[in-house]
Amino acid sequence: MTRKQIVISALVVVAGLLGAQSITRVDQELRVIYTEYTLAATNLGHIHGELIRYRTSIIRAIEADTREDFERIATSLPNKRARIDAAIDRFVQISQSTLSGRGGAAKEVTELRDVRASLARYIDSSQQTISLLERRWQASSPIEAKRLRDKAELHAATDAGEKFIAVTRELDQLVDVVVQIAGDLQKDADHHLRVVSAITVGVSIGLAGLVLAL
Repeated sequence: MTRKQIVISALVVVAGLLGAQSITRVDQELRVIYTEYTLAATNLGHIHGELIRYRTSIIRAIEADTREDFERIATSLPNKRARIDAAIDRFVQISQSTLSGRGGAAKEVTELRDVRASLARYIDSSQQTISLLERRWQASSPIEAKRLRDKAELHAATDAGEKFIAVTRELDQLVDVVVQIAGDLQKDADHHLRVVSAITVGVSIGLAGLVLAL
């Protein structure tokens, strides 16, 4: 084998290794898009589910027939709030590991901040509903108790209800951002794969031509 043939053979090997490494990197990026963002979307679903459970508990607290039932439901609310916070924290961990050094992080952070702000307003409003119900069960007369219950029910349906809708709307917008970012990452990975494949094919054809020319 001549020196030129040895050099060309080495170039073929190097080109193949570089192409394989690039394709492997693109494959890993696609796995990240599928795995991490599937988990992110799943956790957003968990947040929404926990939020609905919290809202349902508020309604059950309004409809409670005895003070014992009300207190049992009311004491469960902090635990439900903790599950909402835990679901948000899991989403943050996933998104941070996925978006490290990538585009789209700022937009996702902004939407997440809006979700947390809307959630805080809803929780505060729901706590006002619970405060009215606590006063209901401490009322000295049935008329006053009924007035406070009706006021709590109205507050839950109007003020707290509007804030609940706002939270769900912010969550939907966050989902849209996550989907958009995942789509952008996939487009970038597909483009990189096409470029690497074209370069690999071009180099291979060029080297093959050199071999035939010798």
